Amino acid sequence: MENITPEEQSYYCGECNAIVKGYHRFCHNCGAYLGIEGEQVDIFNNRSLRSAFLFYSLYFLICIAVKYTDYFDSYDRLFWIEILLAAITVFFAWLNWKTIRPLLSFKSFNPLLLAGIIAGAALFSWVVDLSVRELNVSLFHSDVSFYRSYKIYIAPQFVMIYSIAFMPAVFEELAFRGVLYNSLSGVLDEKLVVLVTGFIFAVMHLNPISLVWLIPFGILLGFFRRKYNTIWYGIIFHFVFNLVACLLDLYKEGVLF
Repeated sequence: MENITPEEQSYYCGECNAIVKGYHRFCHNCGAYLGIEGEQVDIFNNRSLRSAFLFYSLYFLICIAVKYTDYFDSYDRLFWIEILLAAITVFFAWLNWKTIRPLLSFKSFNPLLLAGIIAGAALFSWVVDLSVRELNVSLFHSDVSFYRSYKIYIAPQFVMIYSIAFMPAVFEELAFRGVLYNSLSGVLDEKLVVLVTGFIFAVMHLNPISLVWLIPFGILLGFFRRKYNTIWYGIIFHFVFNLVACLLDLYKEGVLF
């Protein structure tokens, strides 16, 4: 019979009754402090953190390969990278299914809050798009278009929205506000987890100029995760934000309708 250390045993959070481990300092479900015992565990021996480190090492290396090589210039190849990242994300989410499952709940959705999130995402996207477009024209004398990379395909508008809006919204939220968030919440204060995951999310895009808006964007999504204990509000905000950016680009290119 396998020996289980006290730190590896399962306990119940005194605040929300969620199942936690002995090495957790904070409850992954409600963020409550679990006591001093968790501080005695070396985080480098924490299996959850090792898993998260492996996950994001793979994620980061793939992003670097896409960013700094010419091989993935066409969407024919980039499509398979999106599928690979989605598969890696789903695999690690499956490994952490007990803590991921509550985040996928549809319970207690607030229609007014949802409407506010949709409106806020649309407004935020419009402001960022306008600012970035002006910055590109002023500094680099260029106007970047998403659509031009997709117009050679059948139904390019739908391919573009699938690639830019749907895939990142679902799988980046599952990755950053799901797997990574839960791994870090076992050893860090949850408010700090929101900041750390937001920063890592921004850095992973490998665009220094975009950090100006990606960091607050990531922190806001982490706030939704922490406050409402679900990733669905973040997915919807992320999707609407990217969708509006796509629609603005399509309108500029004269192919929205």
